Amino acid sequence: MKKSTRIASVSLAAMMAVSTLAVGTASVSAAKVKKPASVKANNTAKGIKITWKKVKGAKKYQIFRGKKKITTTKKKAYTDKKAKAGKTYTYTVKAVKGKSVSKKSKAVKVVRLTKPVIKSAVNAASGVKVTWKKVKGAKKYYVYRGTKKVASVNGTSATDKGVASGKTYTYKVKAVNGKSTSVNSAKASVSYLAAPAVKVTVTKEGAAVLNWDDVNGAVKYEVYAARADAEQKYVKAGDSTLSTYTFYLGVNPTSYAFKVYAVNGTKKSAANEVGSFYIPEGCYFTDADGNLHVKIALEKGGQYVEGAYGVQFLKNIGNSDYAISVDDESAKVISVKDGVITAVAAGEGTVLVEIKNADLQKFVYDSVCQITEKTFGNKLTTGKIFVDVTVTE
Repeated sequence: MKKSTRIASVSLAAMMAVSTLAVGTASVSAAKVKKPASVKANNTAKGIKITWKKVKGAKKYQIFRGKKKITTTKKKAYTDKKAKAGKTYTYTVKAVKGKSVSKKSKAVKVVRLTKPVIKSAVNAASGVKVTWKKVKGAKKYYVYRGTKKVASVNGTSATDKGVASGKTYTYKVKAVNGKSTSVNSAKASVSYLAAPAVKVTVTKEGAAVLNWDDVNGAVKYEVYAARADAEQKYVKAGDSTLSTYTFYLGVNPTSYAFKVYAVNGTKKSAANEVGSFYIPEGCYFTDADGNLHVKIALEKGGQYVEGAYGVQFLKNIGNSDYAISVDDESAKVISVKDGVITAVAAGEGTVLVEIKNADLQKFVYDSVCQITEKTFGNKLTTGKIFVDVTVTE
């Protein structure tokens, strides 16, 4: 009996040991793995890159786009190359350890934004103008000069006015939608040359003298001129290594516009347009009230269609925001139709041209000859021009 009891005792102990081992093994197998933390999703050139912190004990990770599992990886990052431009995606990650799978990580949302493509970076009248192709899904764009953000715009162009002539600048663009941003565009460089600020003085000999301040970085200047009666087509008038140029308008009163470009080799600035015109002798000065007087002489039956400052000139530039009137007395001597003065009979007559457009008024004022030795000034302050006509038989 004793022998039998001993055997049973040993068997029970062995069974208990095996049972304990089995419980321990089950305990290890059932250990839960933690869900991934610090999950991020960012746009790259190839797609949306999802990253997370390593989970202790995890052997691999499951990546979900929305509810769909799109891949399993042993790495701590994955790039979703199938994400379509302009669409919004939500990503989560699970950690896997044996048969144990964690809960889903905190979801991250991102808009797929592709890399912007810069079309041009060029000299503009007020700075460097950068333009780029529209990015699908973008709500705005950041423009960088070097590492400094210089603009945030909704459109596909921006002008950087904080530049200095003679220097070279590098630009890049980033697309933005909320917290989602694209990678930076490729860089674009431009050597900036400022547009010359040109002023024109018309002499009574019929010459337009153009003057401007020196532009840093410029080696020479190119001058272009366009006749208002030739559909404003610009033709190169000449070059200048100085900050001045004299253009002879010719014997016939004709309105012109000018553009001056700063040049350095193949680099060329933008240009602002400035107008001027030749005025016949006796048409240069305003009276004490700031009104401009134009004196012309006609033979009976003759017409004056080019030199009537304030009549034909206004008609030439296509601005209708002015009024032409002839008083009762003048109507016996002259008539006006479609901007043309016609001599009806011998005598004295006056055509009044009243400018209503402030910009046009300033343009006319800026174009008056700068001759200072006369008593009267040359400021058109009221916007009124009197065309005084003398008609002879």
